[in-house]
Amino acid sequence: MNYVGIDLHRDFFVAVAQNEKGIELFRRRYENSVVSVSDLVAHCEAHPRIVVEATRNWMWFIHALEAKGCNVQLAHPFRTKAIASARIKTDSIDAKTLCDLLRAELIPQAYIAPIETLDNREIGRTRIALIHDQTMVKNRIHAILIKENRRFLGSDLFGVKGKEWLTLQKITCGAREAIDVYLGELEAIQHAIATIDTAITQKSSSIPEVRLLQTIPGFGTTTAFLLASEIGNVTRFPNSKKFTSYFGIVPRLSQSGDHAYYGRITKLGNPYVRWLLVQAAHRYCRGDTEARRFVSRLSFRSGKKKAIVALARKLGVIAYTVLKENRIYEKRIRGREPIKVCPAIIPER
Repeated sequence: MNYVGIDLHRDFFVAVAQNEKGIELFRRRYENSVVSVSDLVAHCEAHPRIVVEATRNWMWFIHALEAKGCNVQLAHPFRTKAIASARIKTDSIDAKTLCDLLRAELIPQAYIAPIETLDNREIGRTRIALIHDQTMVKNRIHAILIKENRRFLGSDLFGVKGKEWLTLQKITCGAREAIDVYLGELEAIQHAIATIDTAITQKSSSIPEVRLLQTIPGFGTTTAFLLASEIGNVTRFPNSKKFTSYFGIVPRLSQSGDHAYYGRITKLGNPYVRWLLVQAAHRYCRGDTEARRFVSRLSFRSGKKKAIVALARKLGVIAYTVLKENRIYEKRIRGREPIKVCPAIIPER
């Protein structure tokens, strides 16, 4: 059995191979290509065990190795302390360290999602990026209006009446040109979002996890699709605490003896799920009396933002339970039978 540790970069990767006794077989640098992957596998025994540290471009590399029949593991970068704490770091040393950890069965493994899940993630993350771009463009238009001392008294500046009001404002020539450019950019972004939403709607019909998540108040089709694609296989989380911790929506903890100190949320893990849960918490708070009371009660001593994050963590626990137990959401009220909530009870904005 051959063991191979790989330090993957954007344009190249360094591979160190060892046998079962730890004797180094070869140490080489390759250019990033499928041909290089084939050359690496050809220099190893059949079905070698390979470990790659998770980087932003690991997807194509892992799939190319799996296509060659390799047993591949993805190392969690934050938990590979032997590399993170090394005083001398080179590509070869990192690759050798990964190989040693693989032989000793000490690799902290990261989740390797299927290709279909990765494709859904790409669509979902593209939509999130477009939403952020849309907000940025709107804020720039608001900033120009503030400089010109203009204020729209309606509810939506970027609705039909708001855009008509923008075109009628007598402002400086430079400000007018800037607003027209931003409005054109905003229209293009909104068209792209509509295209992405159409693809999400089509894909959601064949994903059972989306239909389960839609029964949770505050979760529309888009939120449910994005969350399902980011979570992947929910059975990899043994309990709800591990689930919420993975997405960084739990408080920091510093414990010594009998004293425990809790701080802000860790913000470690998947930032997309954390953002999705916070957005869903805002919608849940607007549409549910009990949730609104929870946020109001917690806001009194901790502030509105922390209260929303606490509600987002509760939604995370609900989402985990719904997926793990494979059942729809049921709202429980003391002394009454569970109320089955229908999908999309709160429209997603």
